[in-house]
Amino acid sequence: MTARTTSVAGPRAVREDDAVPILSGAVSRWWDVAVIGVCATTAAIILVYDQGSAAAWGATASLAAVAAVYVVVGRRALAGDGAAWVTHVAAVLLIVTGSFAVLFDPAAAITQAVLYPLLWVVSARTRTAVIRSAALVIGVGLASGLGTKDWGSVVVSTLLTFAFAVAFGLWITRIRRYGVERDQLLTELRAAQAEVAVLERQAGVNDERARMAREIHDTIAQSLTGLVMTAQRASSQVVRAPEQVGPTIALIEDLATDALAEARALIDTYSPTGVSGGLSATLTSIADRFFAETGVKVTVSGDVPDIDREIEIVLLRCTQEALANVRKHAHAQAVRITLDSTPDGAGVTVSDDGIGIGEHSGQGFGLAGMAERVRLVGGTVQVGPGAEAGTTVRVVVPRRDAEAALA
Repeated sequence: MTARTTSVAGPRAVREDDAVPILSGAVSRWWDVAVIGVCATTAAIILVYDQGSAAAWGATASLAAVAAVYVVVGRRALAGDGAAWVTHVAAVLLIVTGSFAVLFDPAAAITQAVLYPLLWVVSARTRTAVIRSAALVIGVGLASGLGTKDWGSVVVSTLLTFAFAVAFGLWITRIRRYGVERDQLLTELRAAQAEVAVLERQAGVNDERARMAREIHDTIAQSLTGLVMTAQRASSQVVRAPEQVGPTIALIEDLATDALAEARALIDTYSPTGVSGGLSATLTSIADRFFAETGVKVTVSGDVPDIDREIEIVLLRCTQEALANVRKHAHAQAVRITLDSTPDGAGVTVSDDGIGIGEHSGQGFGLAGMAERVRLVGGTVQVGPGAEAGTTVRVVVPRRDAEAALA
């Protein structure tokens, strides 16, 4: 599986005049209460105060028109349901009907408290919102001036209203822009989390492949190597010593049986065979078979009782790998395997009297696989020349209970 990578950039700053999303439908219900409530309350105040005069009824009709415009097109503009013309029509009609209400009765200017925020919210750009607010200011100012004829007071109040409307609108815009940036950041964060999940899955696949490669190398591959060497011996014995072919064929059968058992163990969730009798007994059995295959005498001493099964398997596999290296490179006559245990860990030392590690140091998959296997359980591997001759491999791994105490 190939991981598909995507570049994750930081959130783009939303400019002051960028288009921003319209408010959600859930918020629109609050606008229903605000717009219709303000229009109805203002109409009721005007009717009671003016005692049902013609101007009062005109203002009430205009306020009803404001509410109707909001219901028919204003809500669609809030919900973003429709083309841009819906928002333009809604803004124009709200400005016209709101101005006419003030023309009939100055008290209708109360509706500005809801009309200015509404114009800002339905406007996708700050520039558009400022223009619409200016249009409403001019409309309401002209209507108030025509009604009162006090143009000085109208101009002052109009300028103050416009300043407040723009300040309030910019505050709304800042909040909306912050919401957009937050949504962008959340979207990019989810994309980054998905990418990390893909990479983690890929890393898991690669680790599992490496683990399978180590298992095959440390089990089946070694058995097959011994099988090939024993078969070659049998081939030469057919010519030189036919009477010795029988035991060699029996050994080939044993090796093939072991390889089959190891293959089945790998299939069965990598559960290795032959460790249930204890690590020392298992290594003794491996040592006897190694001597039968190669003629190299192997002695096993020491034991590591009461260790975790995973640690036991690591020591077993490392010992098998060390013996495989002896078979391939050492030209040794004897090998010594020593198990030792401490309160904090367990170890195994494999020493031979061969030609030494020399030019084979660091070559092949075996030593690298051994080091990786031991690293995964927090242990260490040391490979170097023996005290007198040959090569010594030392593996030390911590006990599971010691790791828990440290944690």
